[in-house]
Amino acid sequence: MHRPRSHLCRSRVVAAVVFAATIIIGLGAAGVGEAATGTFIYAGCSPSKYQPGTPFEGNLGSLLASIASAAPNAGYNSFTAGANGTAAYGLYQCRGDLGGGADCAACVRDALAQLSQVCAAAYAASLQLEGCYVRYDSTNFLGTPDAAMVYRKCSTSSSSDGGFLSNRDAVLGDLQQVQGVGASGGYKVSSSGGVQGVAQCLGDLAAADCTACLAQAVGQLKGTCGTALAADVYLAQCYVRYWANGYYFRPTQDYSQDDVGRTVAIIVGILAGLALFVVFISFLRKTC
Repeated sequence: MHRPRSHLCRSRVVAAVVFAATIIIGLGAAGVGEAATGTFIYAGCSPSKYQPGTPFEGNLGSLLASIASAAPNAGYNSFTAGANGTAAYGLYQCRGDLGGGADCAACVRDALAQLSQVCAAAYAASLQLEGCYVRYDSTNFLGTPDAAMVYRKCSTSSSSDGGFLSNRDAVLGDLQQVQGVGASGGYKVSSSGGVQGVAQCLGDLAAADCTACLAQAVGQLKGTCGTALAADVYLAQCYVRYWANGYYFRPTQDYSQDDVGRTVAIIVGILAGLALFVVFISFLRKTC
């Protein structure tokens, strides 16, 4: 027994709506996720520049290519390219919840693209995005202890409420209890009451060195940001961040050309999905 034609048409329309909604939501979600991990935090460039065509430029190109190709498979890695005074040394690390994979690879590609613009021809450079970190140098820094502060941000709003400070201190204390480093460790999230936080160490740090780095970061965070409702402190080999629920700042650099471009891409993708949906519905109406 055949179904009535009107019933088949309704079924097709429902299926089309579900399919179109899935595609449109997917396009939007993918773009939003990329924008979140690609949010600019800071960059640092050496004042000294290398000349085009030099051996160092070639070694740096090889180094950055190695970083880009490794990111899909591991959340952290370090490389050396070249020798005899013209070598390039570098590393990358993705946020611990990204690990190695498509999101990590996309973030690293974004970081490398921004690094080439922000620090063009620099002998040494580093760039931190929300989801990943890239650094290179003409001097071998790999495995060398470094507790220098490279970035700090404190919210303009603060609170002396005892409950907030107690929860903040609980979060900061817990973040220092990171277990292990490398691809599967060195990253921790924590929450207490209305406060949340996150911390991470570089993948080449031993567990004891990671703990020491985080302790120093927490000390500098408290000392420089006081009772701020949100604060970030990035040292050369680790970072600590916390924020009160309902309050978190995004750096002013977020509103960059790159983010505008990503926003336009998201809108174009959604409009394209809607256009396909309209065409498909029109086709169904003609056949029903």
